[in-house]
Amino acid sequence: MKKALILFLLTCWAATAFGADHLIVSAGLSYLQPADSGYRGIYGKSAFYPEAEIGIRLYRGLYLMGGFGTLTKNGSTPDLGLPARSTQRFFSAGLGFLATISGGLKFKVQAGAVDIGYKEEAMETTVSGSSLGWQGKLGILWMGKIALGGVDLGYMSASDTVEGLKIKLGGARASIYVGFRI
Repeated sequence: MKKALILFLLTCWAATAFGADHLIVSAGLSYLQPADSGYRGIYGKSAFYPEAEIGIRLYRGLYLMGGFGTLTKNGSTPDLGLPARSTQRFFSAGLGFLATISGGLKFKVQAGAVDIGYKEEAMETTVSGSSLGWQGKLGILWMGKIALGGVDLGYMSASDTVEGLKIKLGGARASIYVGFRI
């Protein structure tokens, strides 16, 4: 949690410290197909979650990006059918590049680090932790003078070991978002 918060705060600090002329802020809905088969067996093959992102233009089409998302799912244990609850949070920081296709239509590529925190409650037991990994995104973005909107496809990946069992965090994702720029 500490390293995720530090990543996010550094991104926000850089947004003001560099004094660039374009700040991008967006919020949207993301769709995740979890990478871990055990997770899919308990909580389902997909999940929707809210996400927010901030970006500061460093030079021409190069941006420093930071984001946050949180996901909560309810499910049941495979053998006993007892209730289970999973919460994951995603802090990301990295670089993004926007290239103009035509007018306000832009192509977006983004890569960087992601800190995935997790907490799972089942059978009166709680397991929690976090792991640092990577993420990548490709997308199409429309930018007006103030408003923006777009869609991204990507992947985020991290792993951790819980009681001797390796778990995969993250997975394939798609996002749709709206926002503004200054």
